[in-house]
Amino acid sequence: MGVWLLLDDGSVEEELYVESHEYRGGDFDVYVATPDGEWDHRGTFEAADDAFDAALAYINESQSPVEGAAE
Repeated sequence: MGVWLLLDDGSVEEELYVESHEYRGGDFDVYVATPDGEWDHRGTFEAADDAFDAALAYINESQSPVEGAAE
């Protein structure tokens, strides 16, 4: 799953991804990419819930928090 993290003016600050490798017996990875193509691996998680929790924590700490998001 990918999510664009937008600034108030609507420009894309970053793209946040949760990627599953279950189909090949792997875990879940969380990545952040910039519009310039720079990637930052934020972690590998055994469970989808843990990966999505990490992604949500990243969003809540960013300049683009989701209003009303569960913590």
